[in-house]
Amino acid sequence: MGWTMAQQNSETNNVSISKSSTNNESDKKKSTNSEQPQPRVNKVRLFTNTIFLLVLASIVIYIAADRVVPSTDNVRVEGNIVSLIPQVSGQVASIHVQPNSQVQKGDVLVKIASEDYEIAVKQAEMQLELAGQQVGGQMANVLSAQAQLTTALVSQENAKRQGQRVLVMAEKGVVSKSDADQTRAAIEKADADVLNARANLEKAKTQVGATGEENAQIQAALLTLQKAQLDLERTVIRAPSDGAITNFNLSAGAYAAAGRPLMTFVEKDSLWIEAFFRENSMGRIKAGDKVDVALDFAPGETFDGVVSSVDLGVAWGVNHQPGALASVQNQNGWLRDTQRMPVIVQITDPNALNMMRIGGQADVIVYTGGNKVFNWLGNVWIHLVSWFSYVR
Repeated sequence: MGWTMAQQNSETNNVSISKSSTNNESDKKKSTNSEQPQPRVNKVRLFTNTIFLLVLASIVIYIAADRVVPSTDNVRVEGNIVSLIPQVSGQVASIHVQPNSQVQKGDVLVKIASEDYEIAVKQAEMQLELAGQQVGGQMANVLSAQAQLTTALVSQENAKRQGQRVLVMAEKGVVSKSDADQTRAAIEKADADVLNARANLEKAKTQVGATGEENAQIQAALLTLQKAQLDLERTVIRAPSDGAITNFNLSAGAYAAAGRPLMTFVEKDSLWIEAFFRENSMGRIKAGDKVDVALDFAPGETFDGVVSSVDLGVAWGVNHQPGALASVQNQNGWLRDTQRMPVIVQITDPNALNMMRIGGQADVIVYTGGNKVFNWLGNVWIHLVSWFSYVR
């Protein structure tokens, strides 16, 4: 019986030990299970913190880059557009260009019928010849009056010389008193003839006016001829410079009215870039800053340029006309719209001129300083944007 009780105690102890070990194992499993998620939580937290820091760093870099290397995609290609307007009226005789054709300075574009203007030139030439003839006739009158004056002066001199002898002889009683009176009358008549001859000469000179081309009649005839010749020359419309012809629908026989556009001319060497930057990113932009331009016309390529000028202001719809109230644009929401200001960029790469089209779009980045890091980032960015032009 004692052995039996001992055996029971031993079994009881074994059961207790087994339970204790079982409890220890379960506690270990619980502690293991409770400690197992900790590394996973740390990884998520590390990942979240990393993302947050990257986003924060990106925002800081973006804000700084927007001041040091500002960029914009609100860009247009601009250029000088000239409306070719005839200065004389008439039917279109011939057209020497096609739409969108390239031309050089002085090339003939359109000819207007010139018959009427050729007649006007001939009429003006005849008027000039008639004016010359009239002036020639008036010059003959001057010469005749001059000759008459010379004759009168000679007669006056002879009358005075002969009269002096007669008067001396009359004082001595050699000649009669009546002869002396006749002599005095002859001298007075000679003086009067000289005065009349001089008056006629001045009158003839006044009628003639200035001599040669300075003559008023000659001048008037010359001006008429010059106007007729100028109108005749204007019947030929030429290219004002190197460029291209566009936007015209014209055929021979159509009527060209003076003062009304016939076609549009685009100058070749007068293209530039007009980039609109946000107002708060323009603080460092100045004339002379280096620029990279990515034209949508040439994906994958960038072109060198330089800031030519920065506009001083833009219109925003406020009416300042006298007698009218100012109109105000209301802002919607608590964030106002960003104002954009134009910056003029001149392309320095000659290869870009053949790829620029007025109204074409582009991307522009301006290097406002010597920060190599931001300049490198900006250069990488504009090259990426240029490649995006393939798909947008």
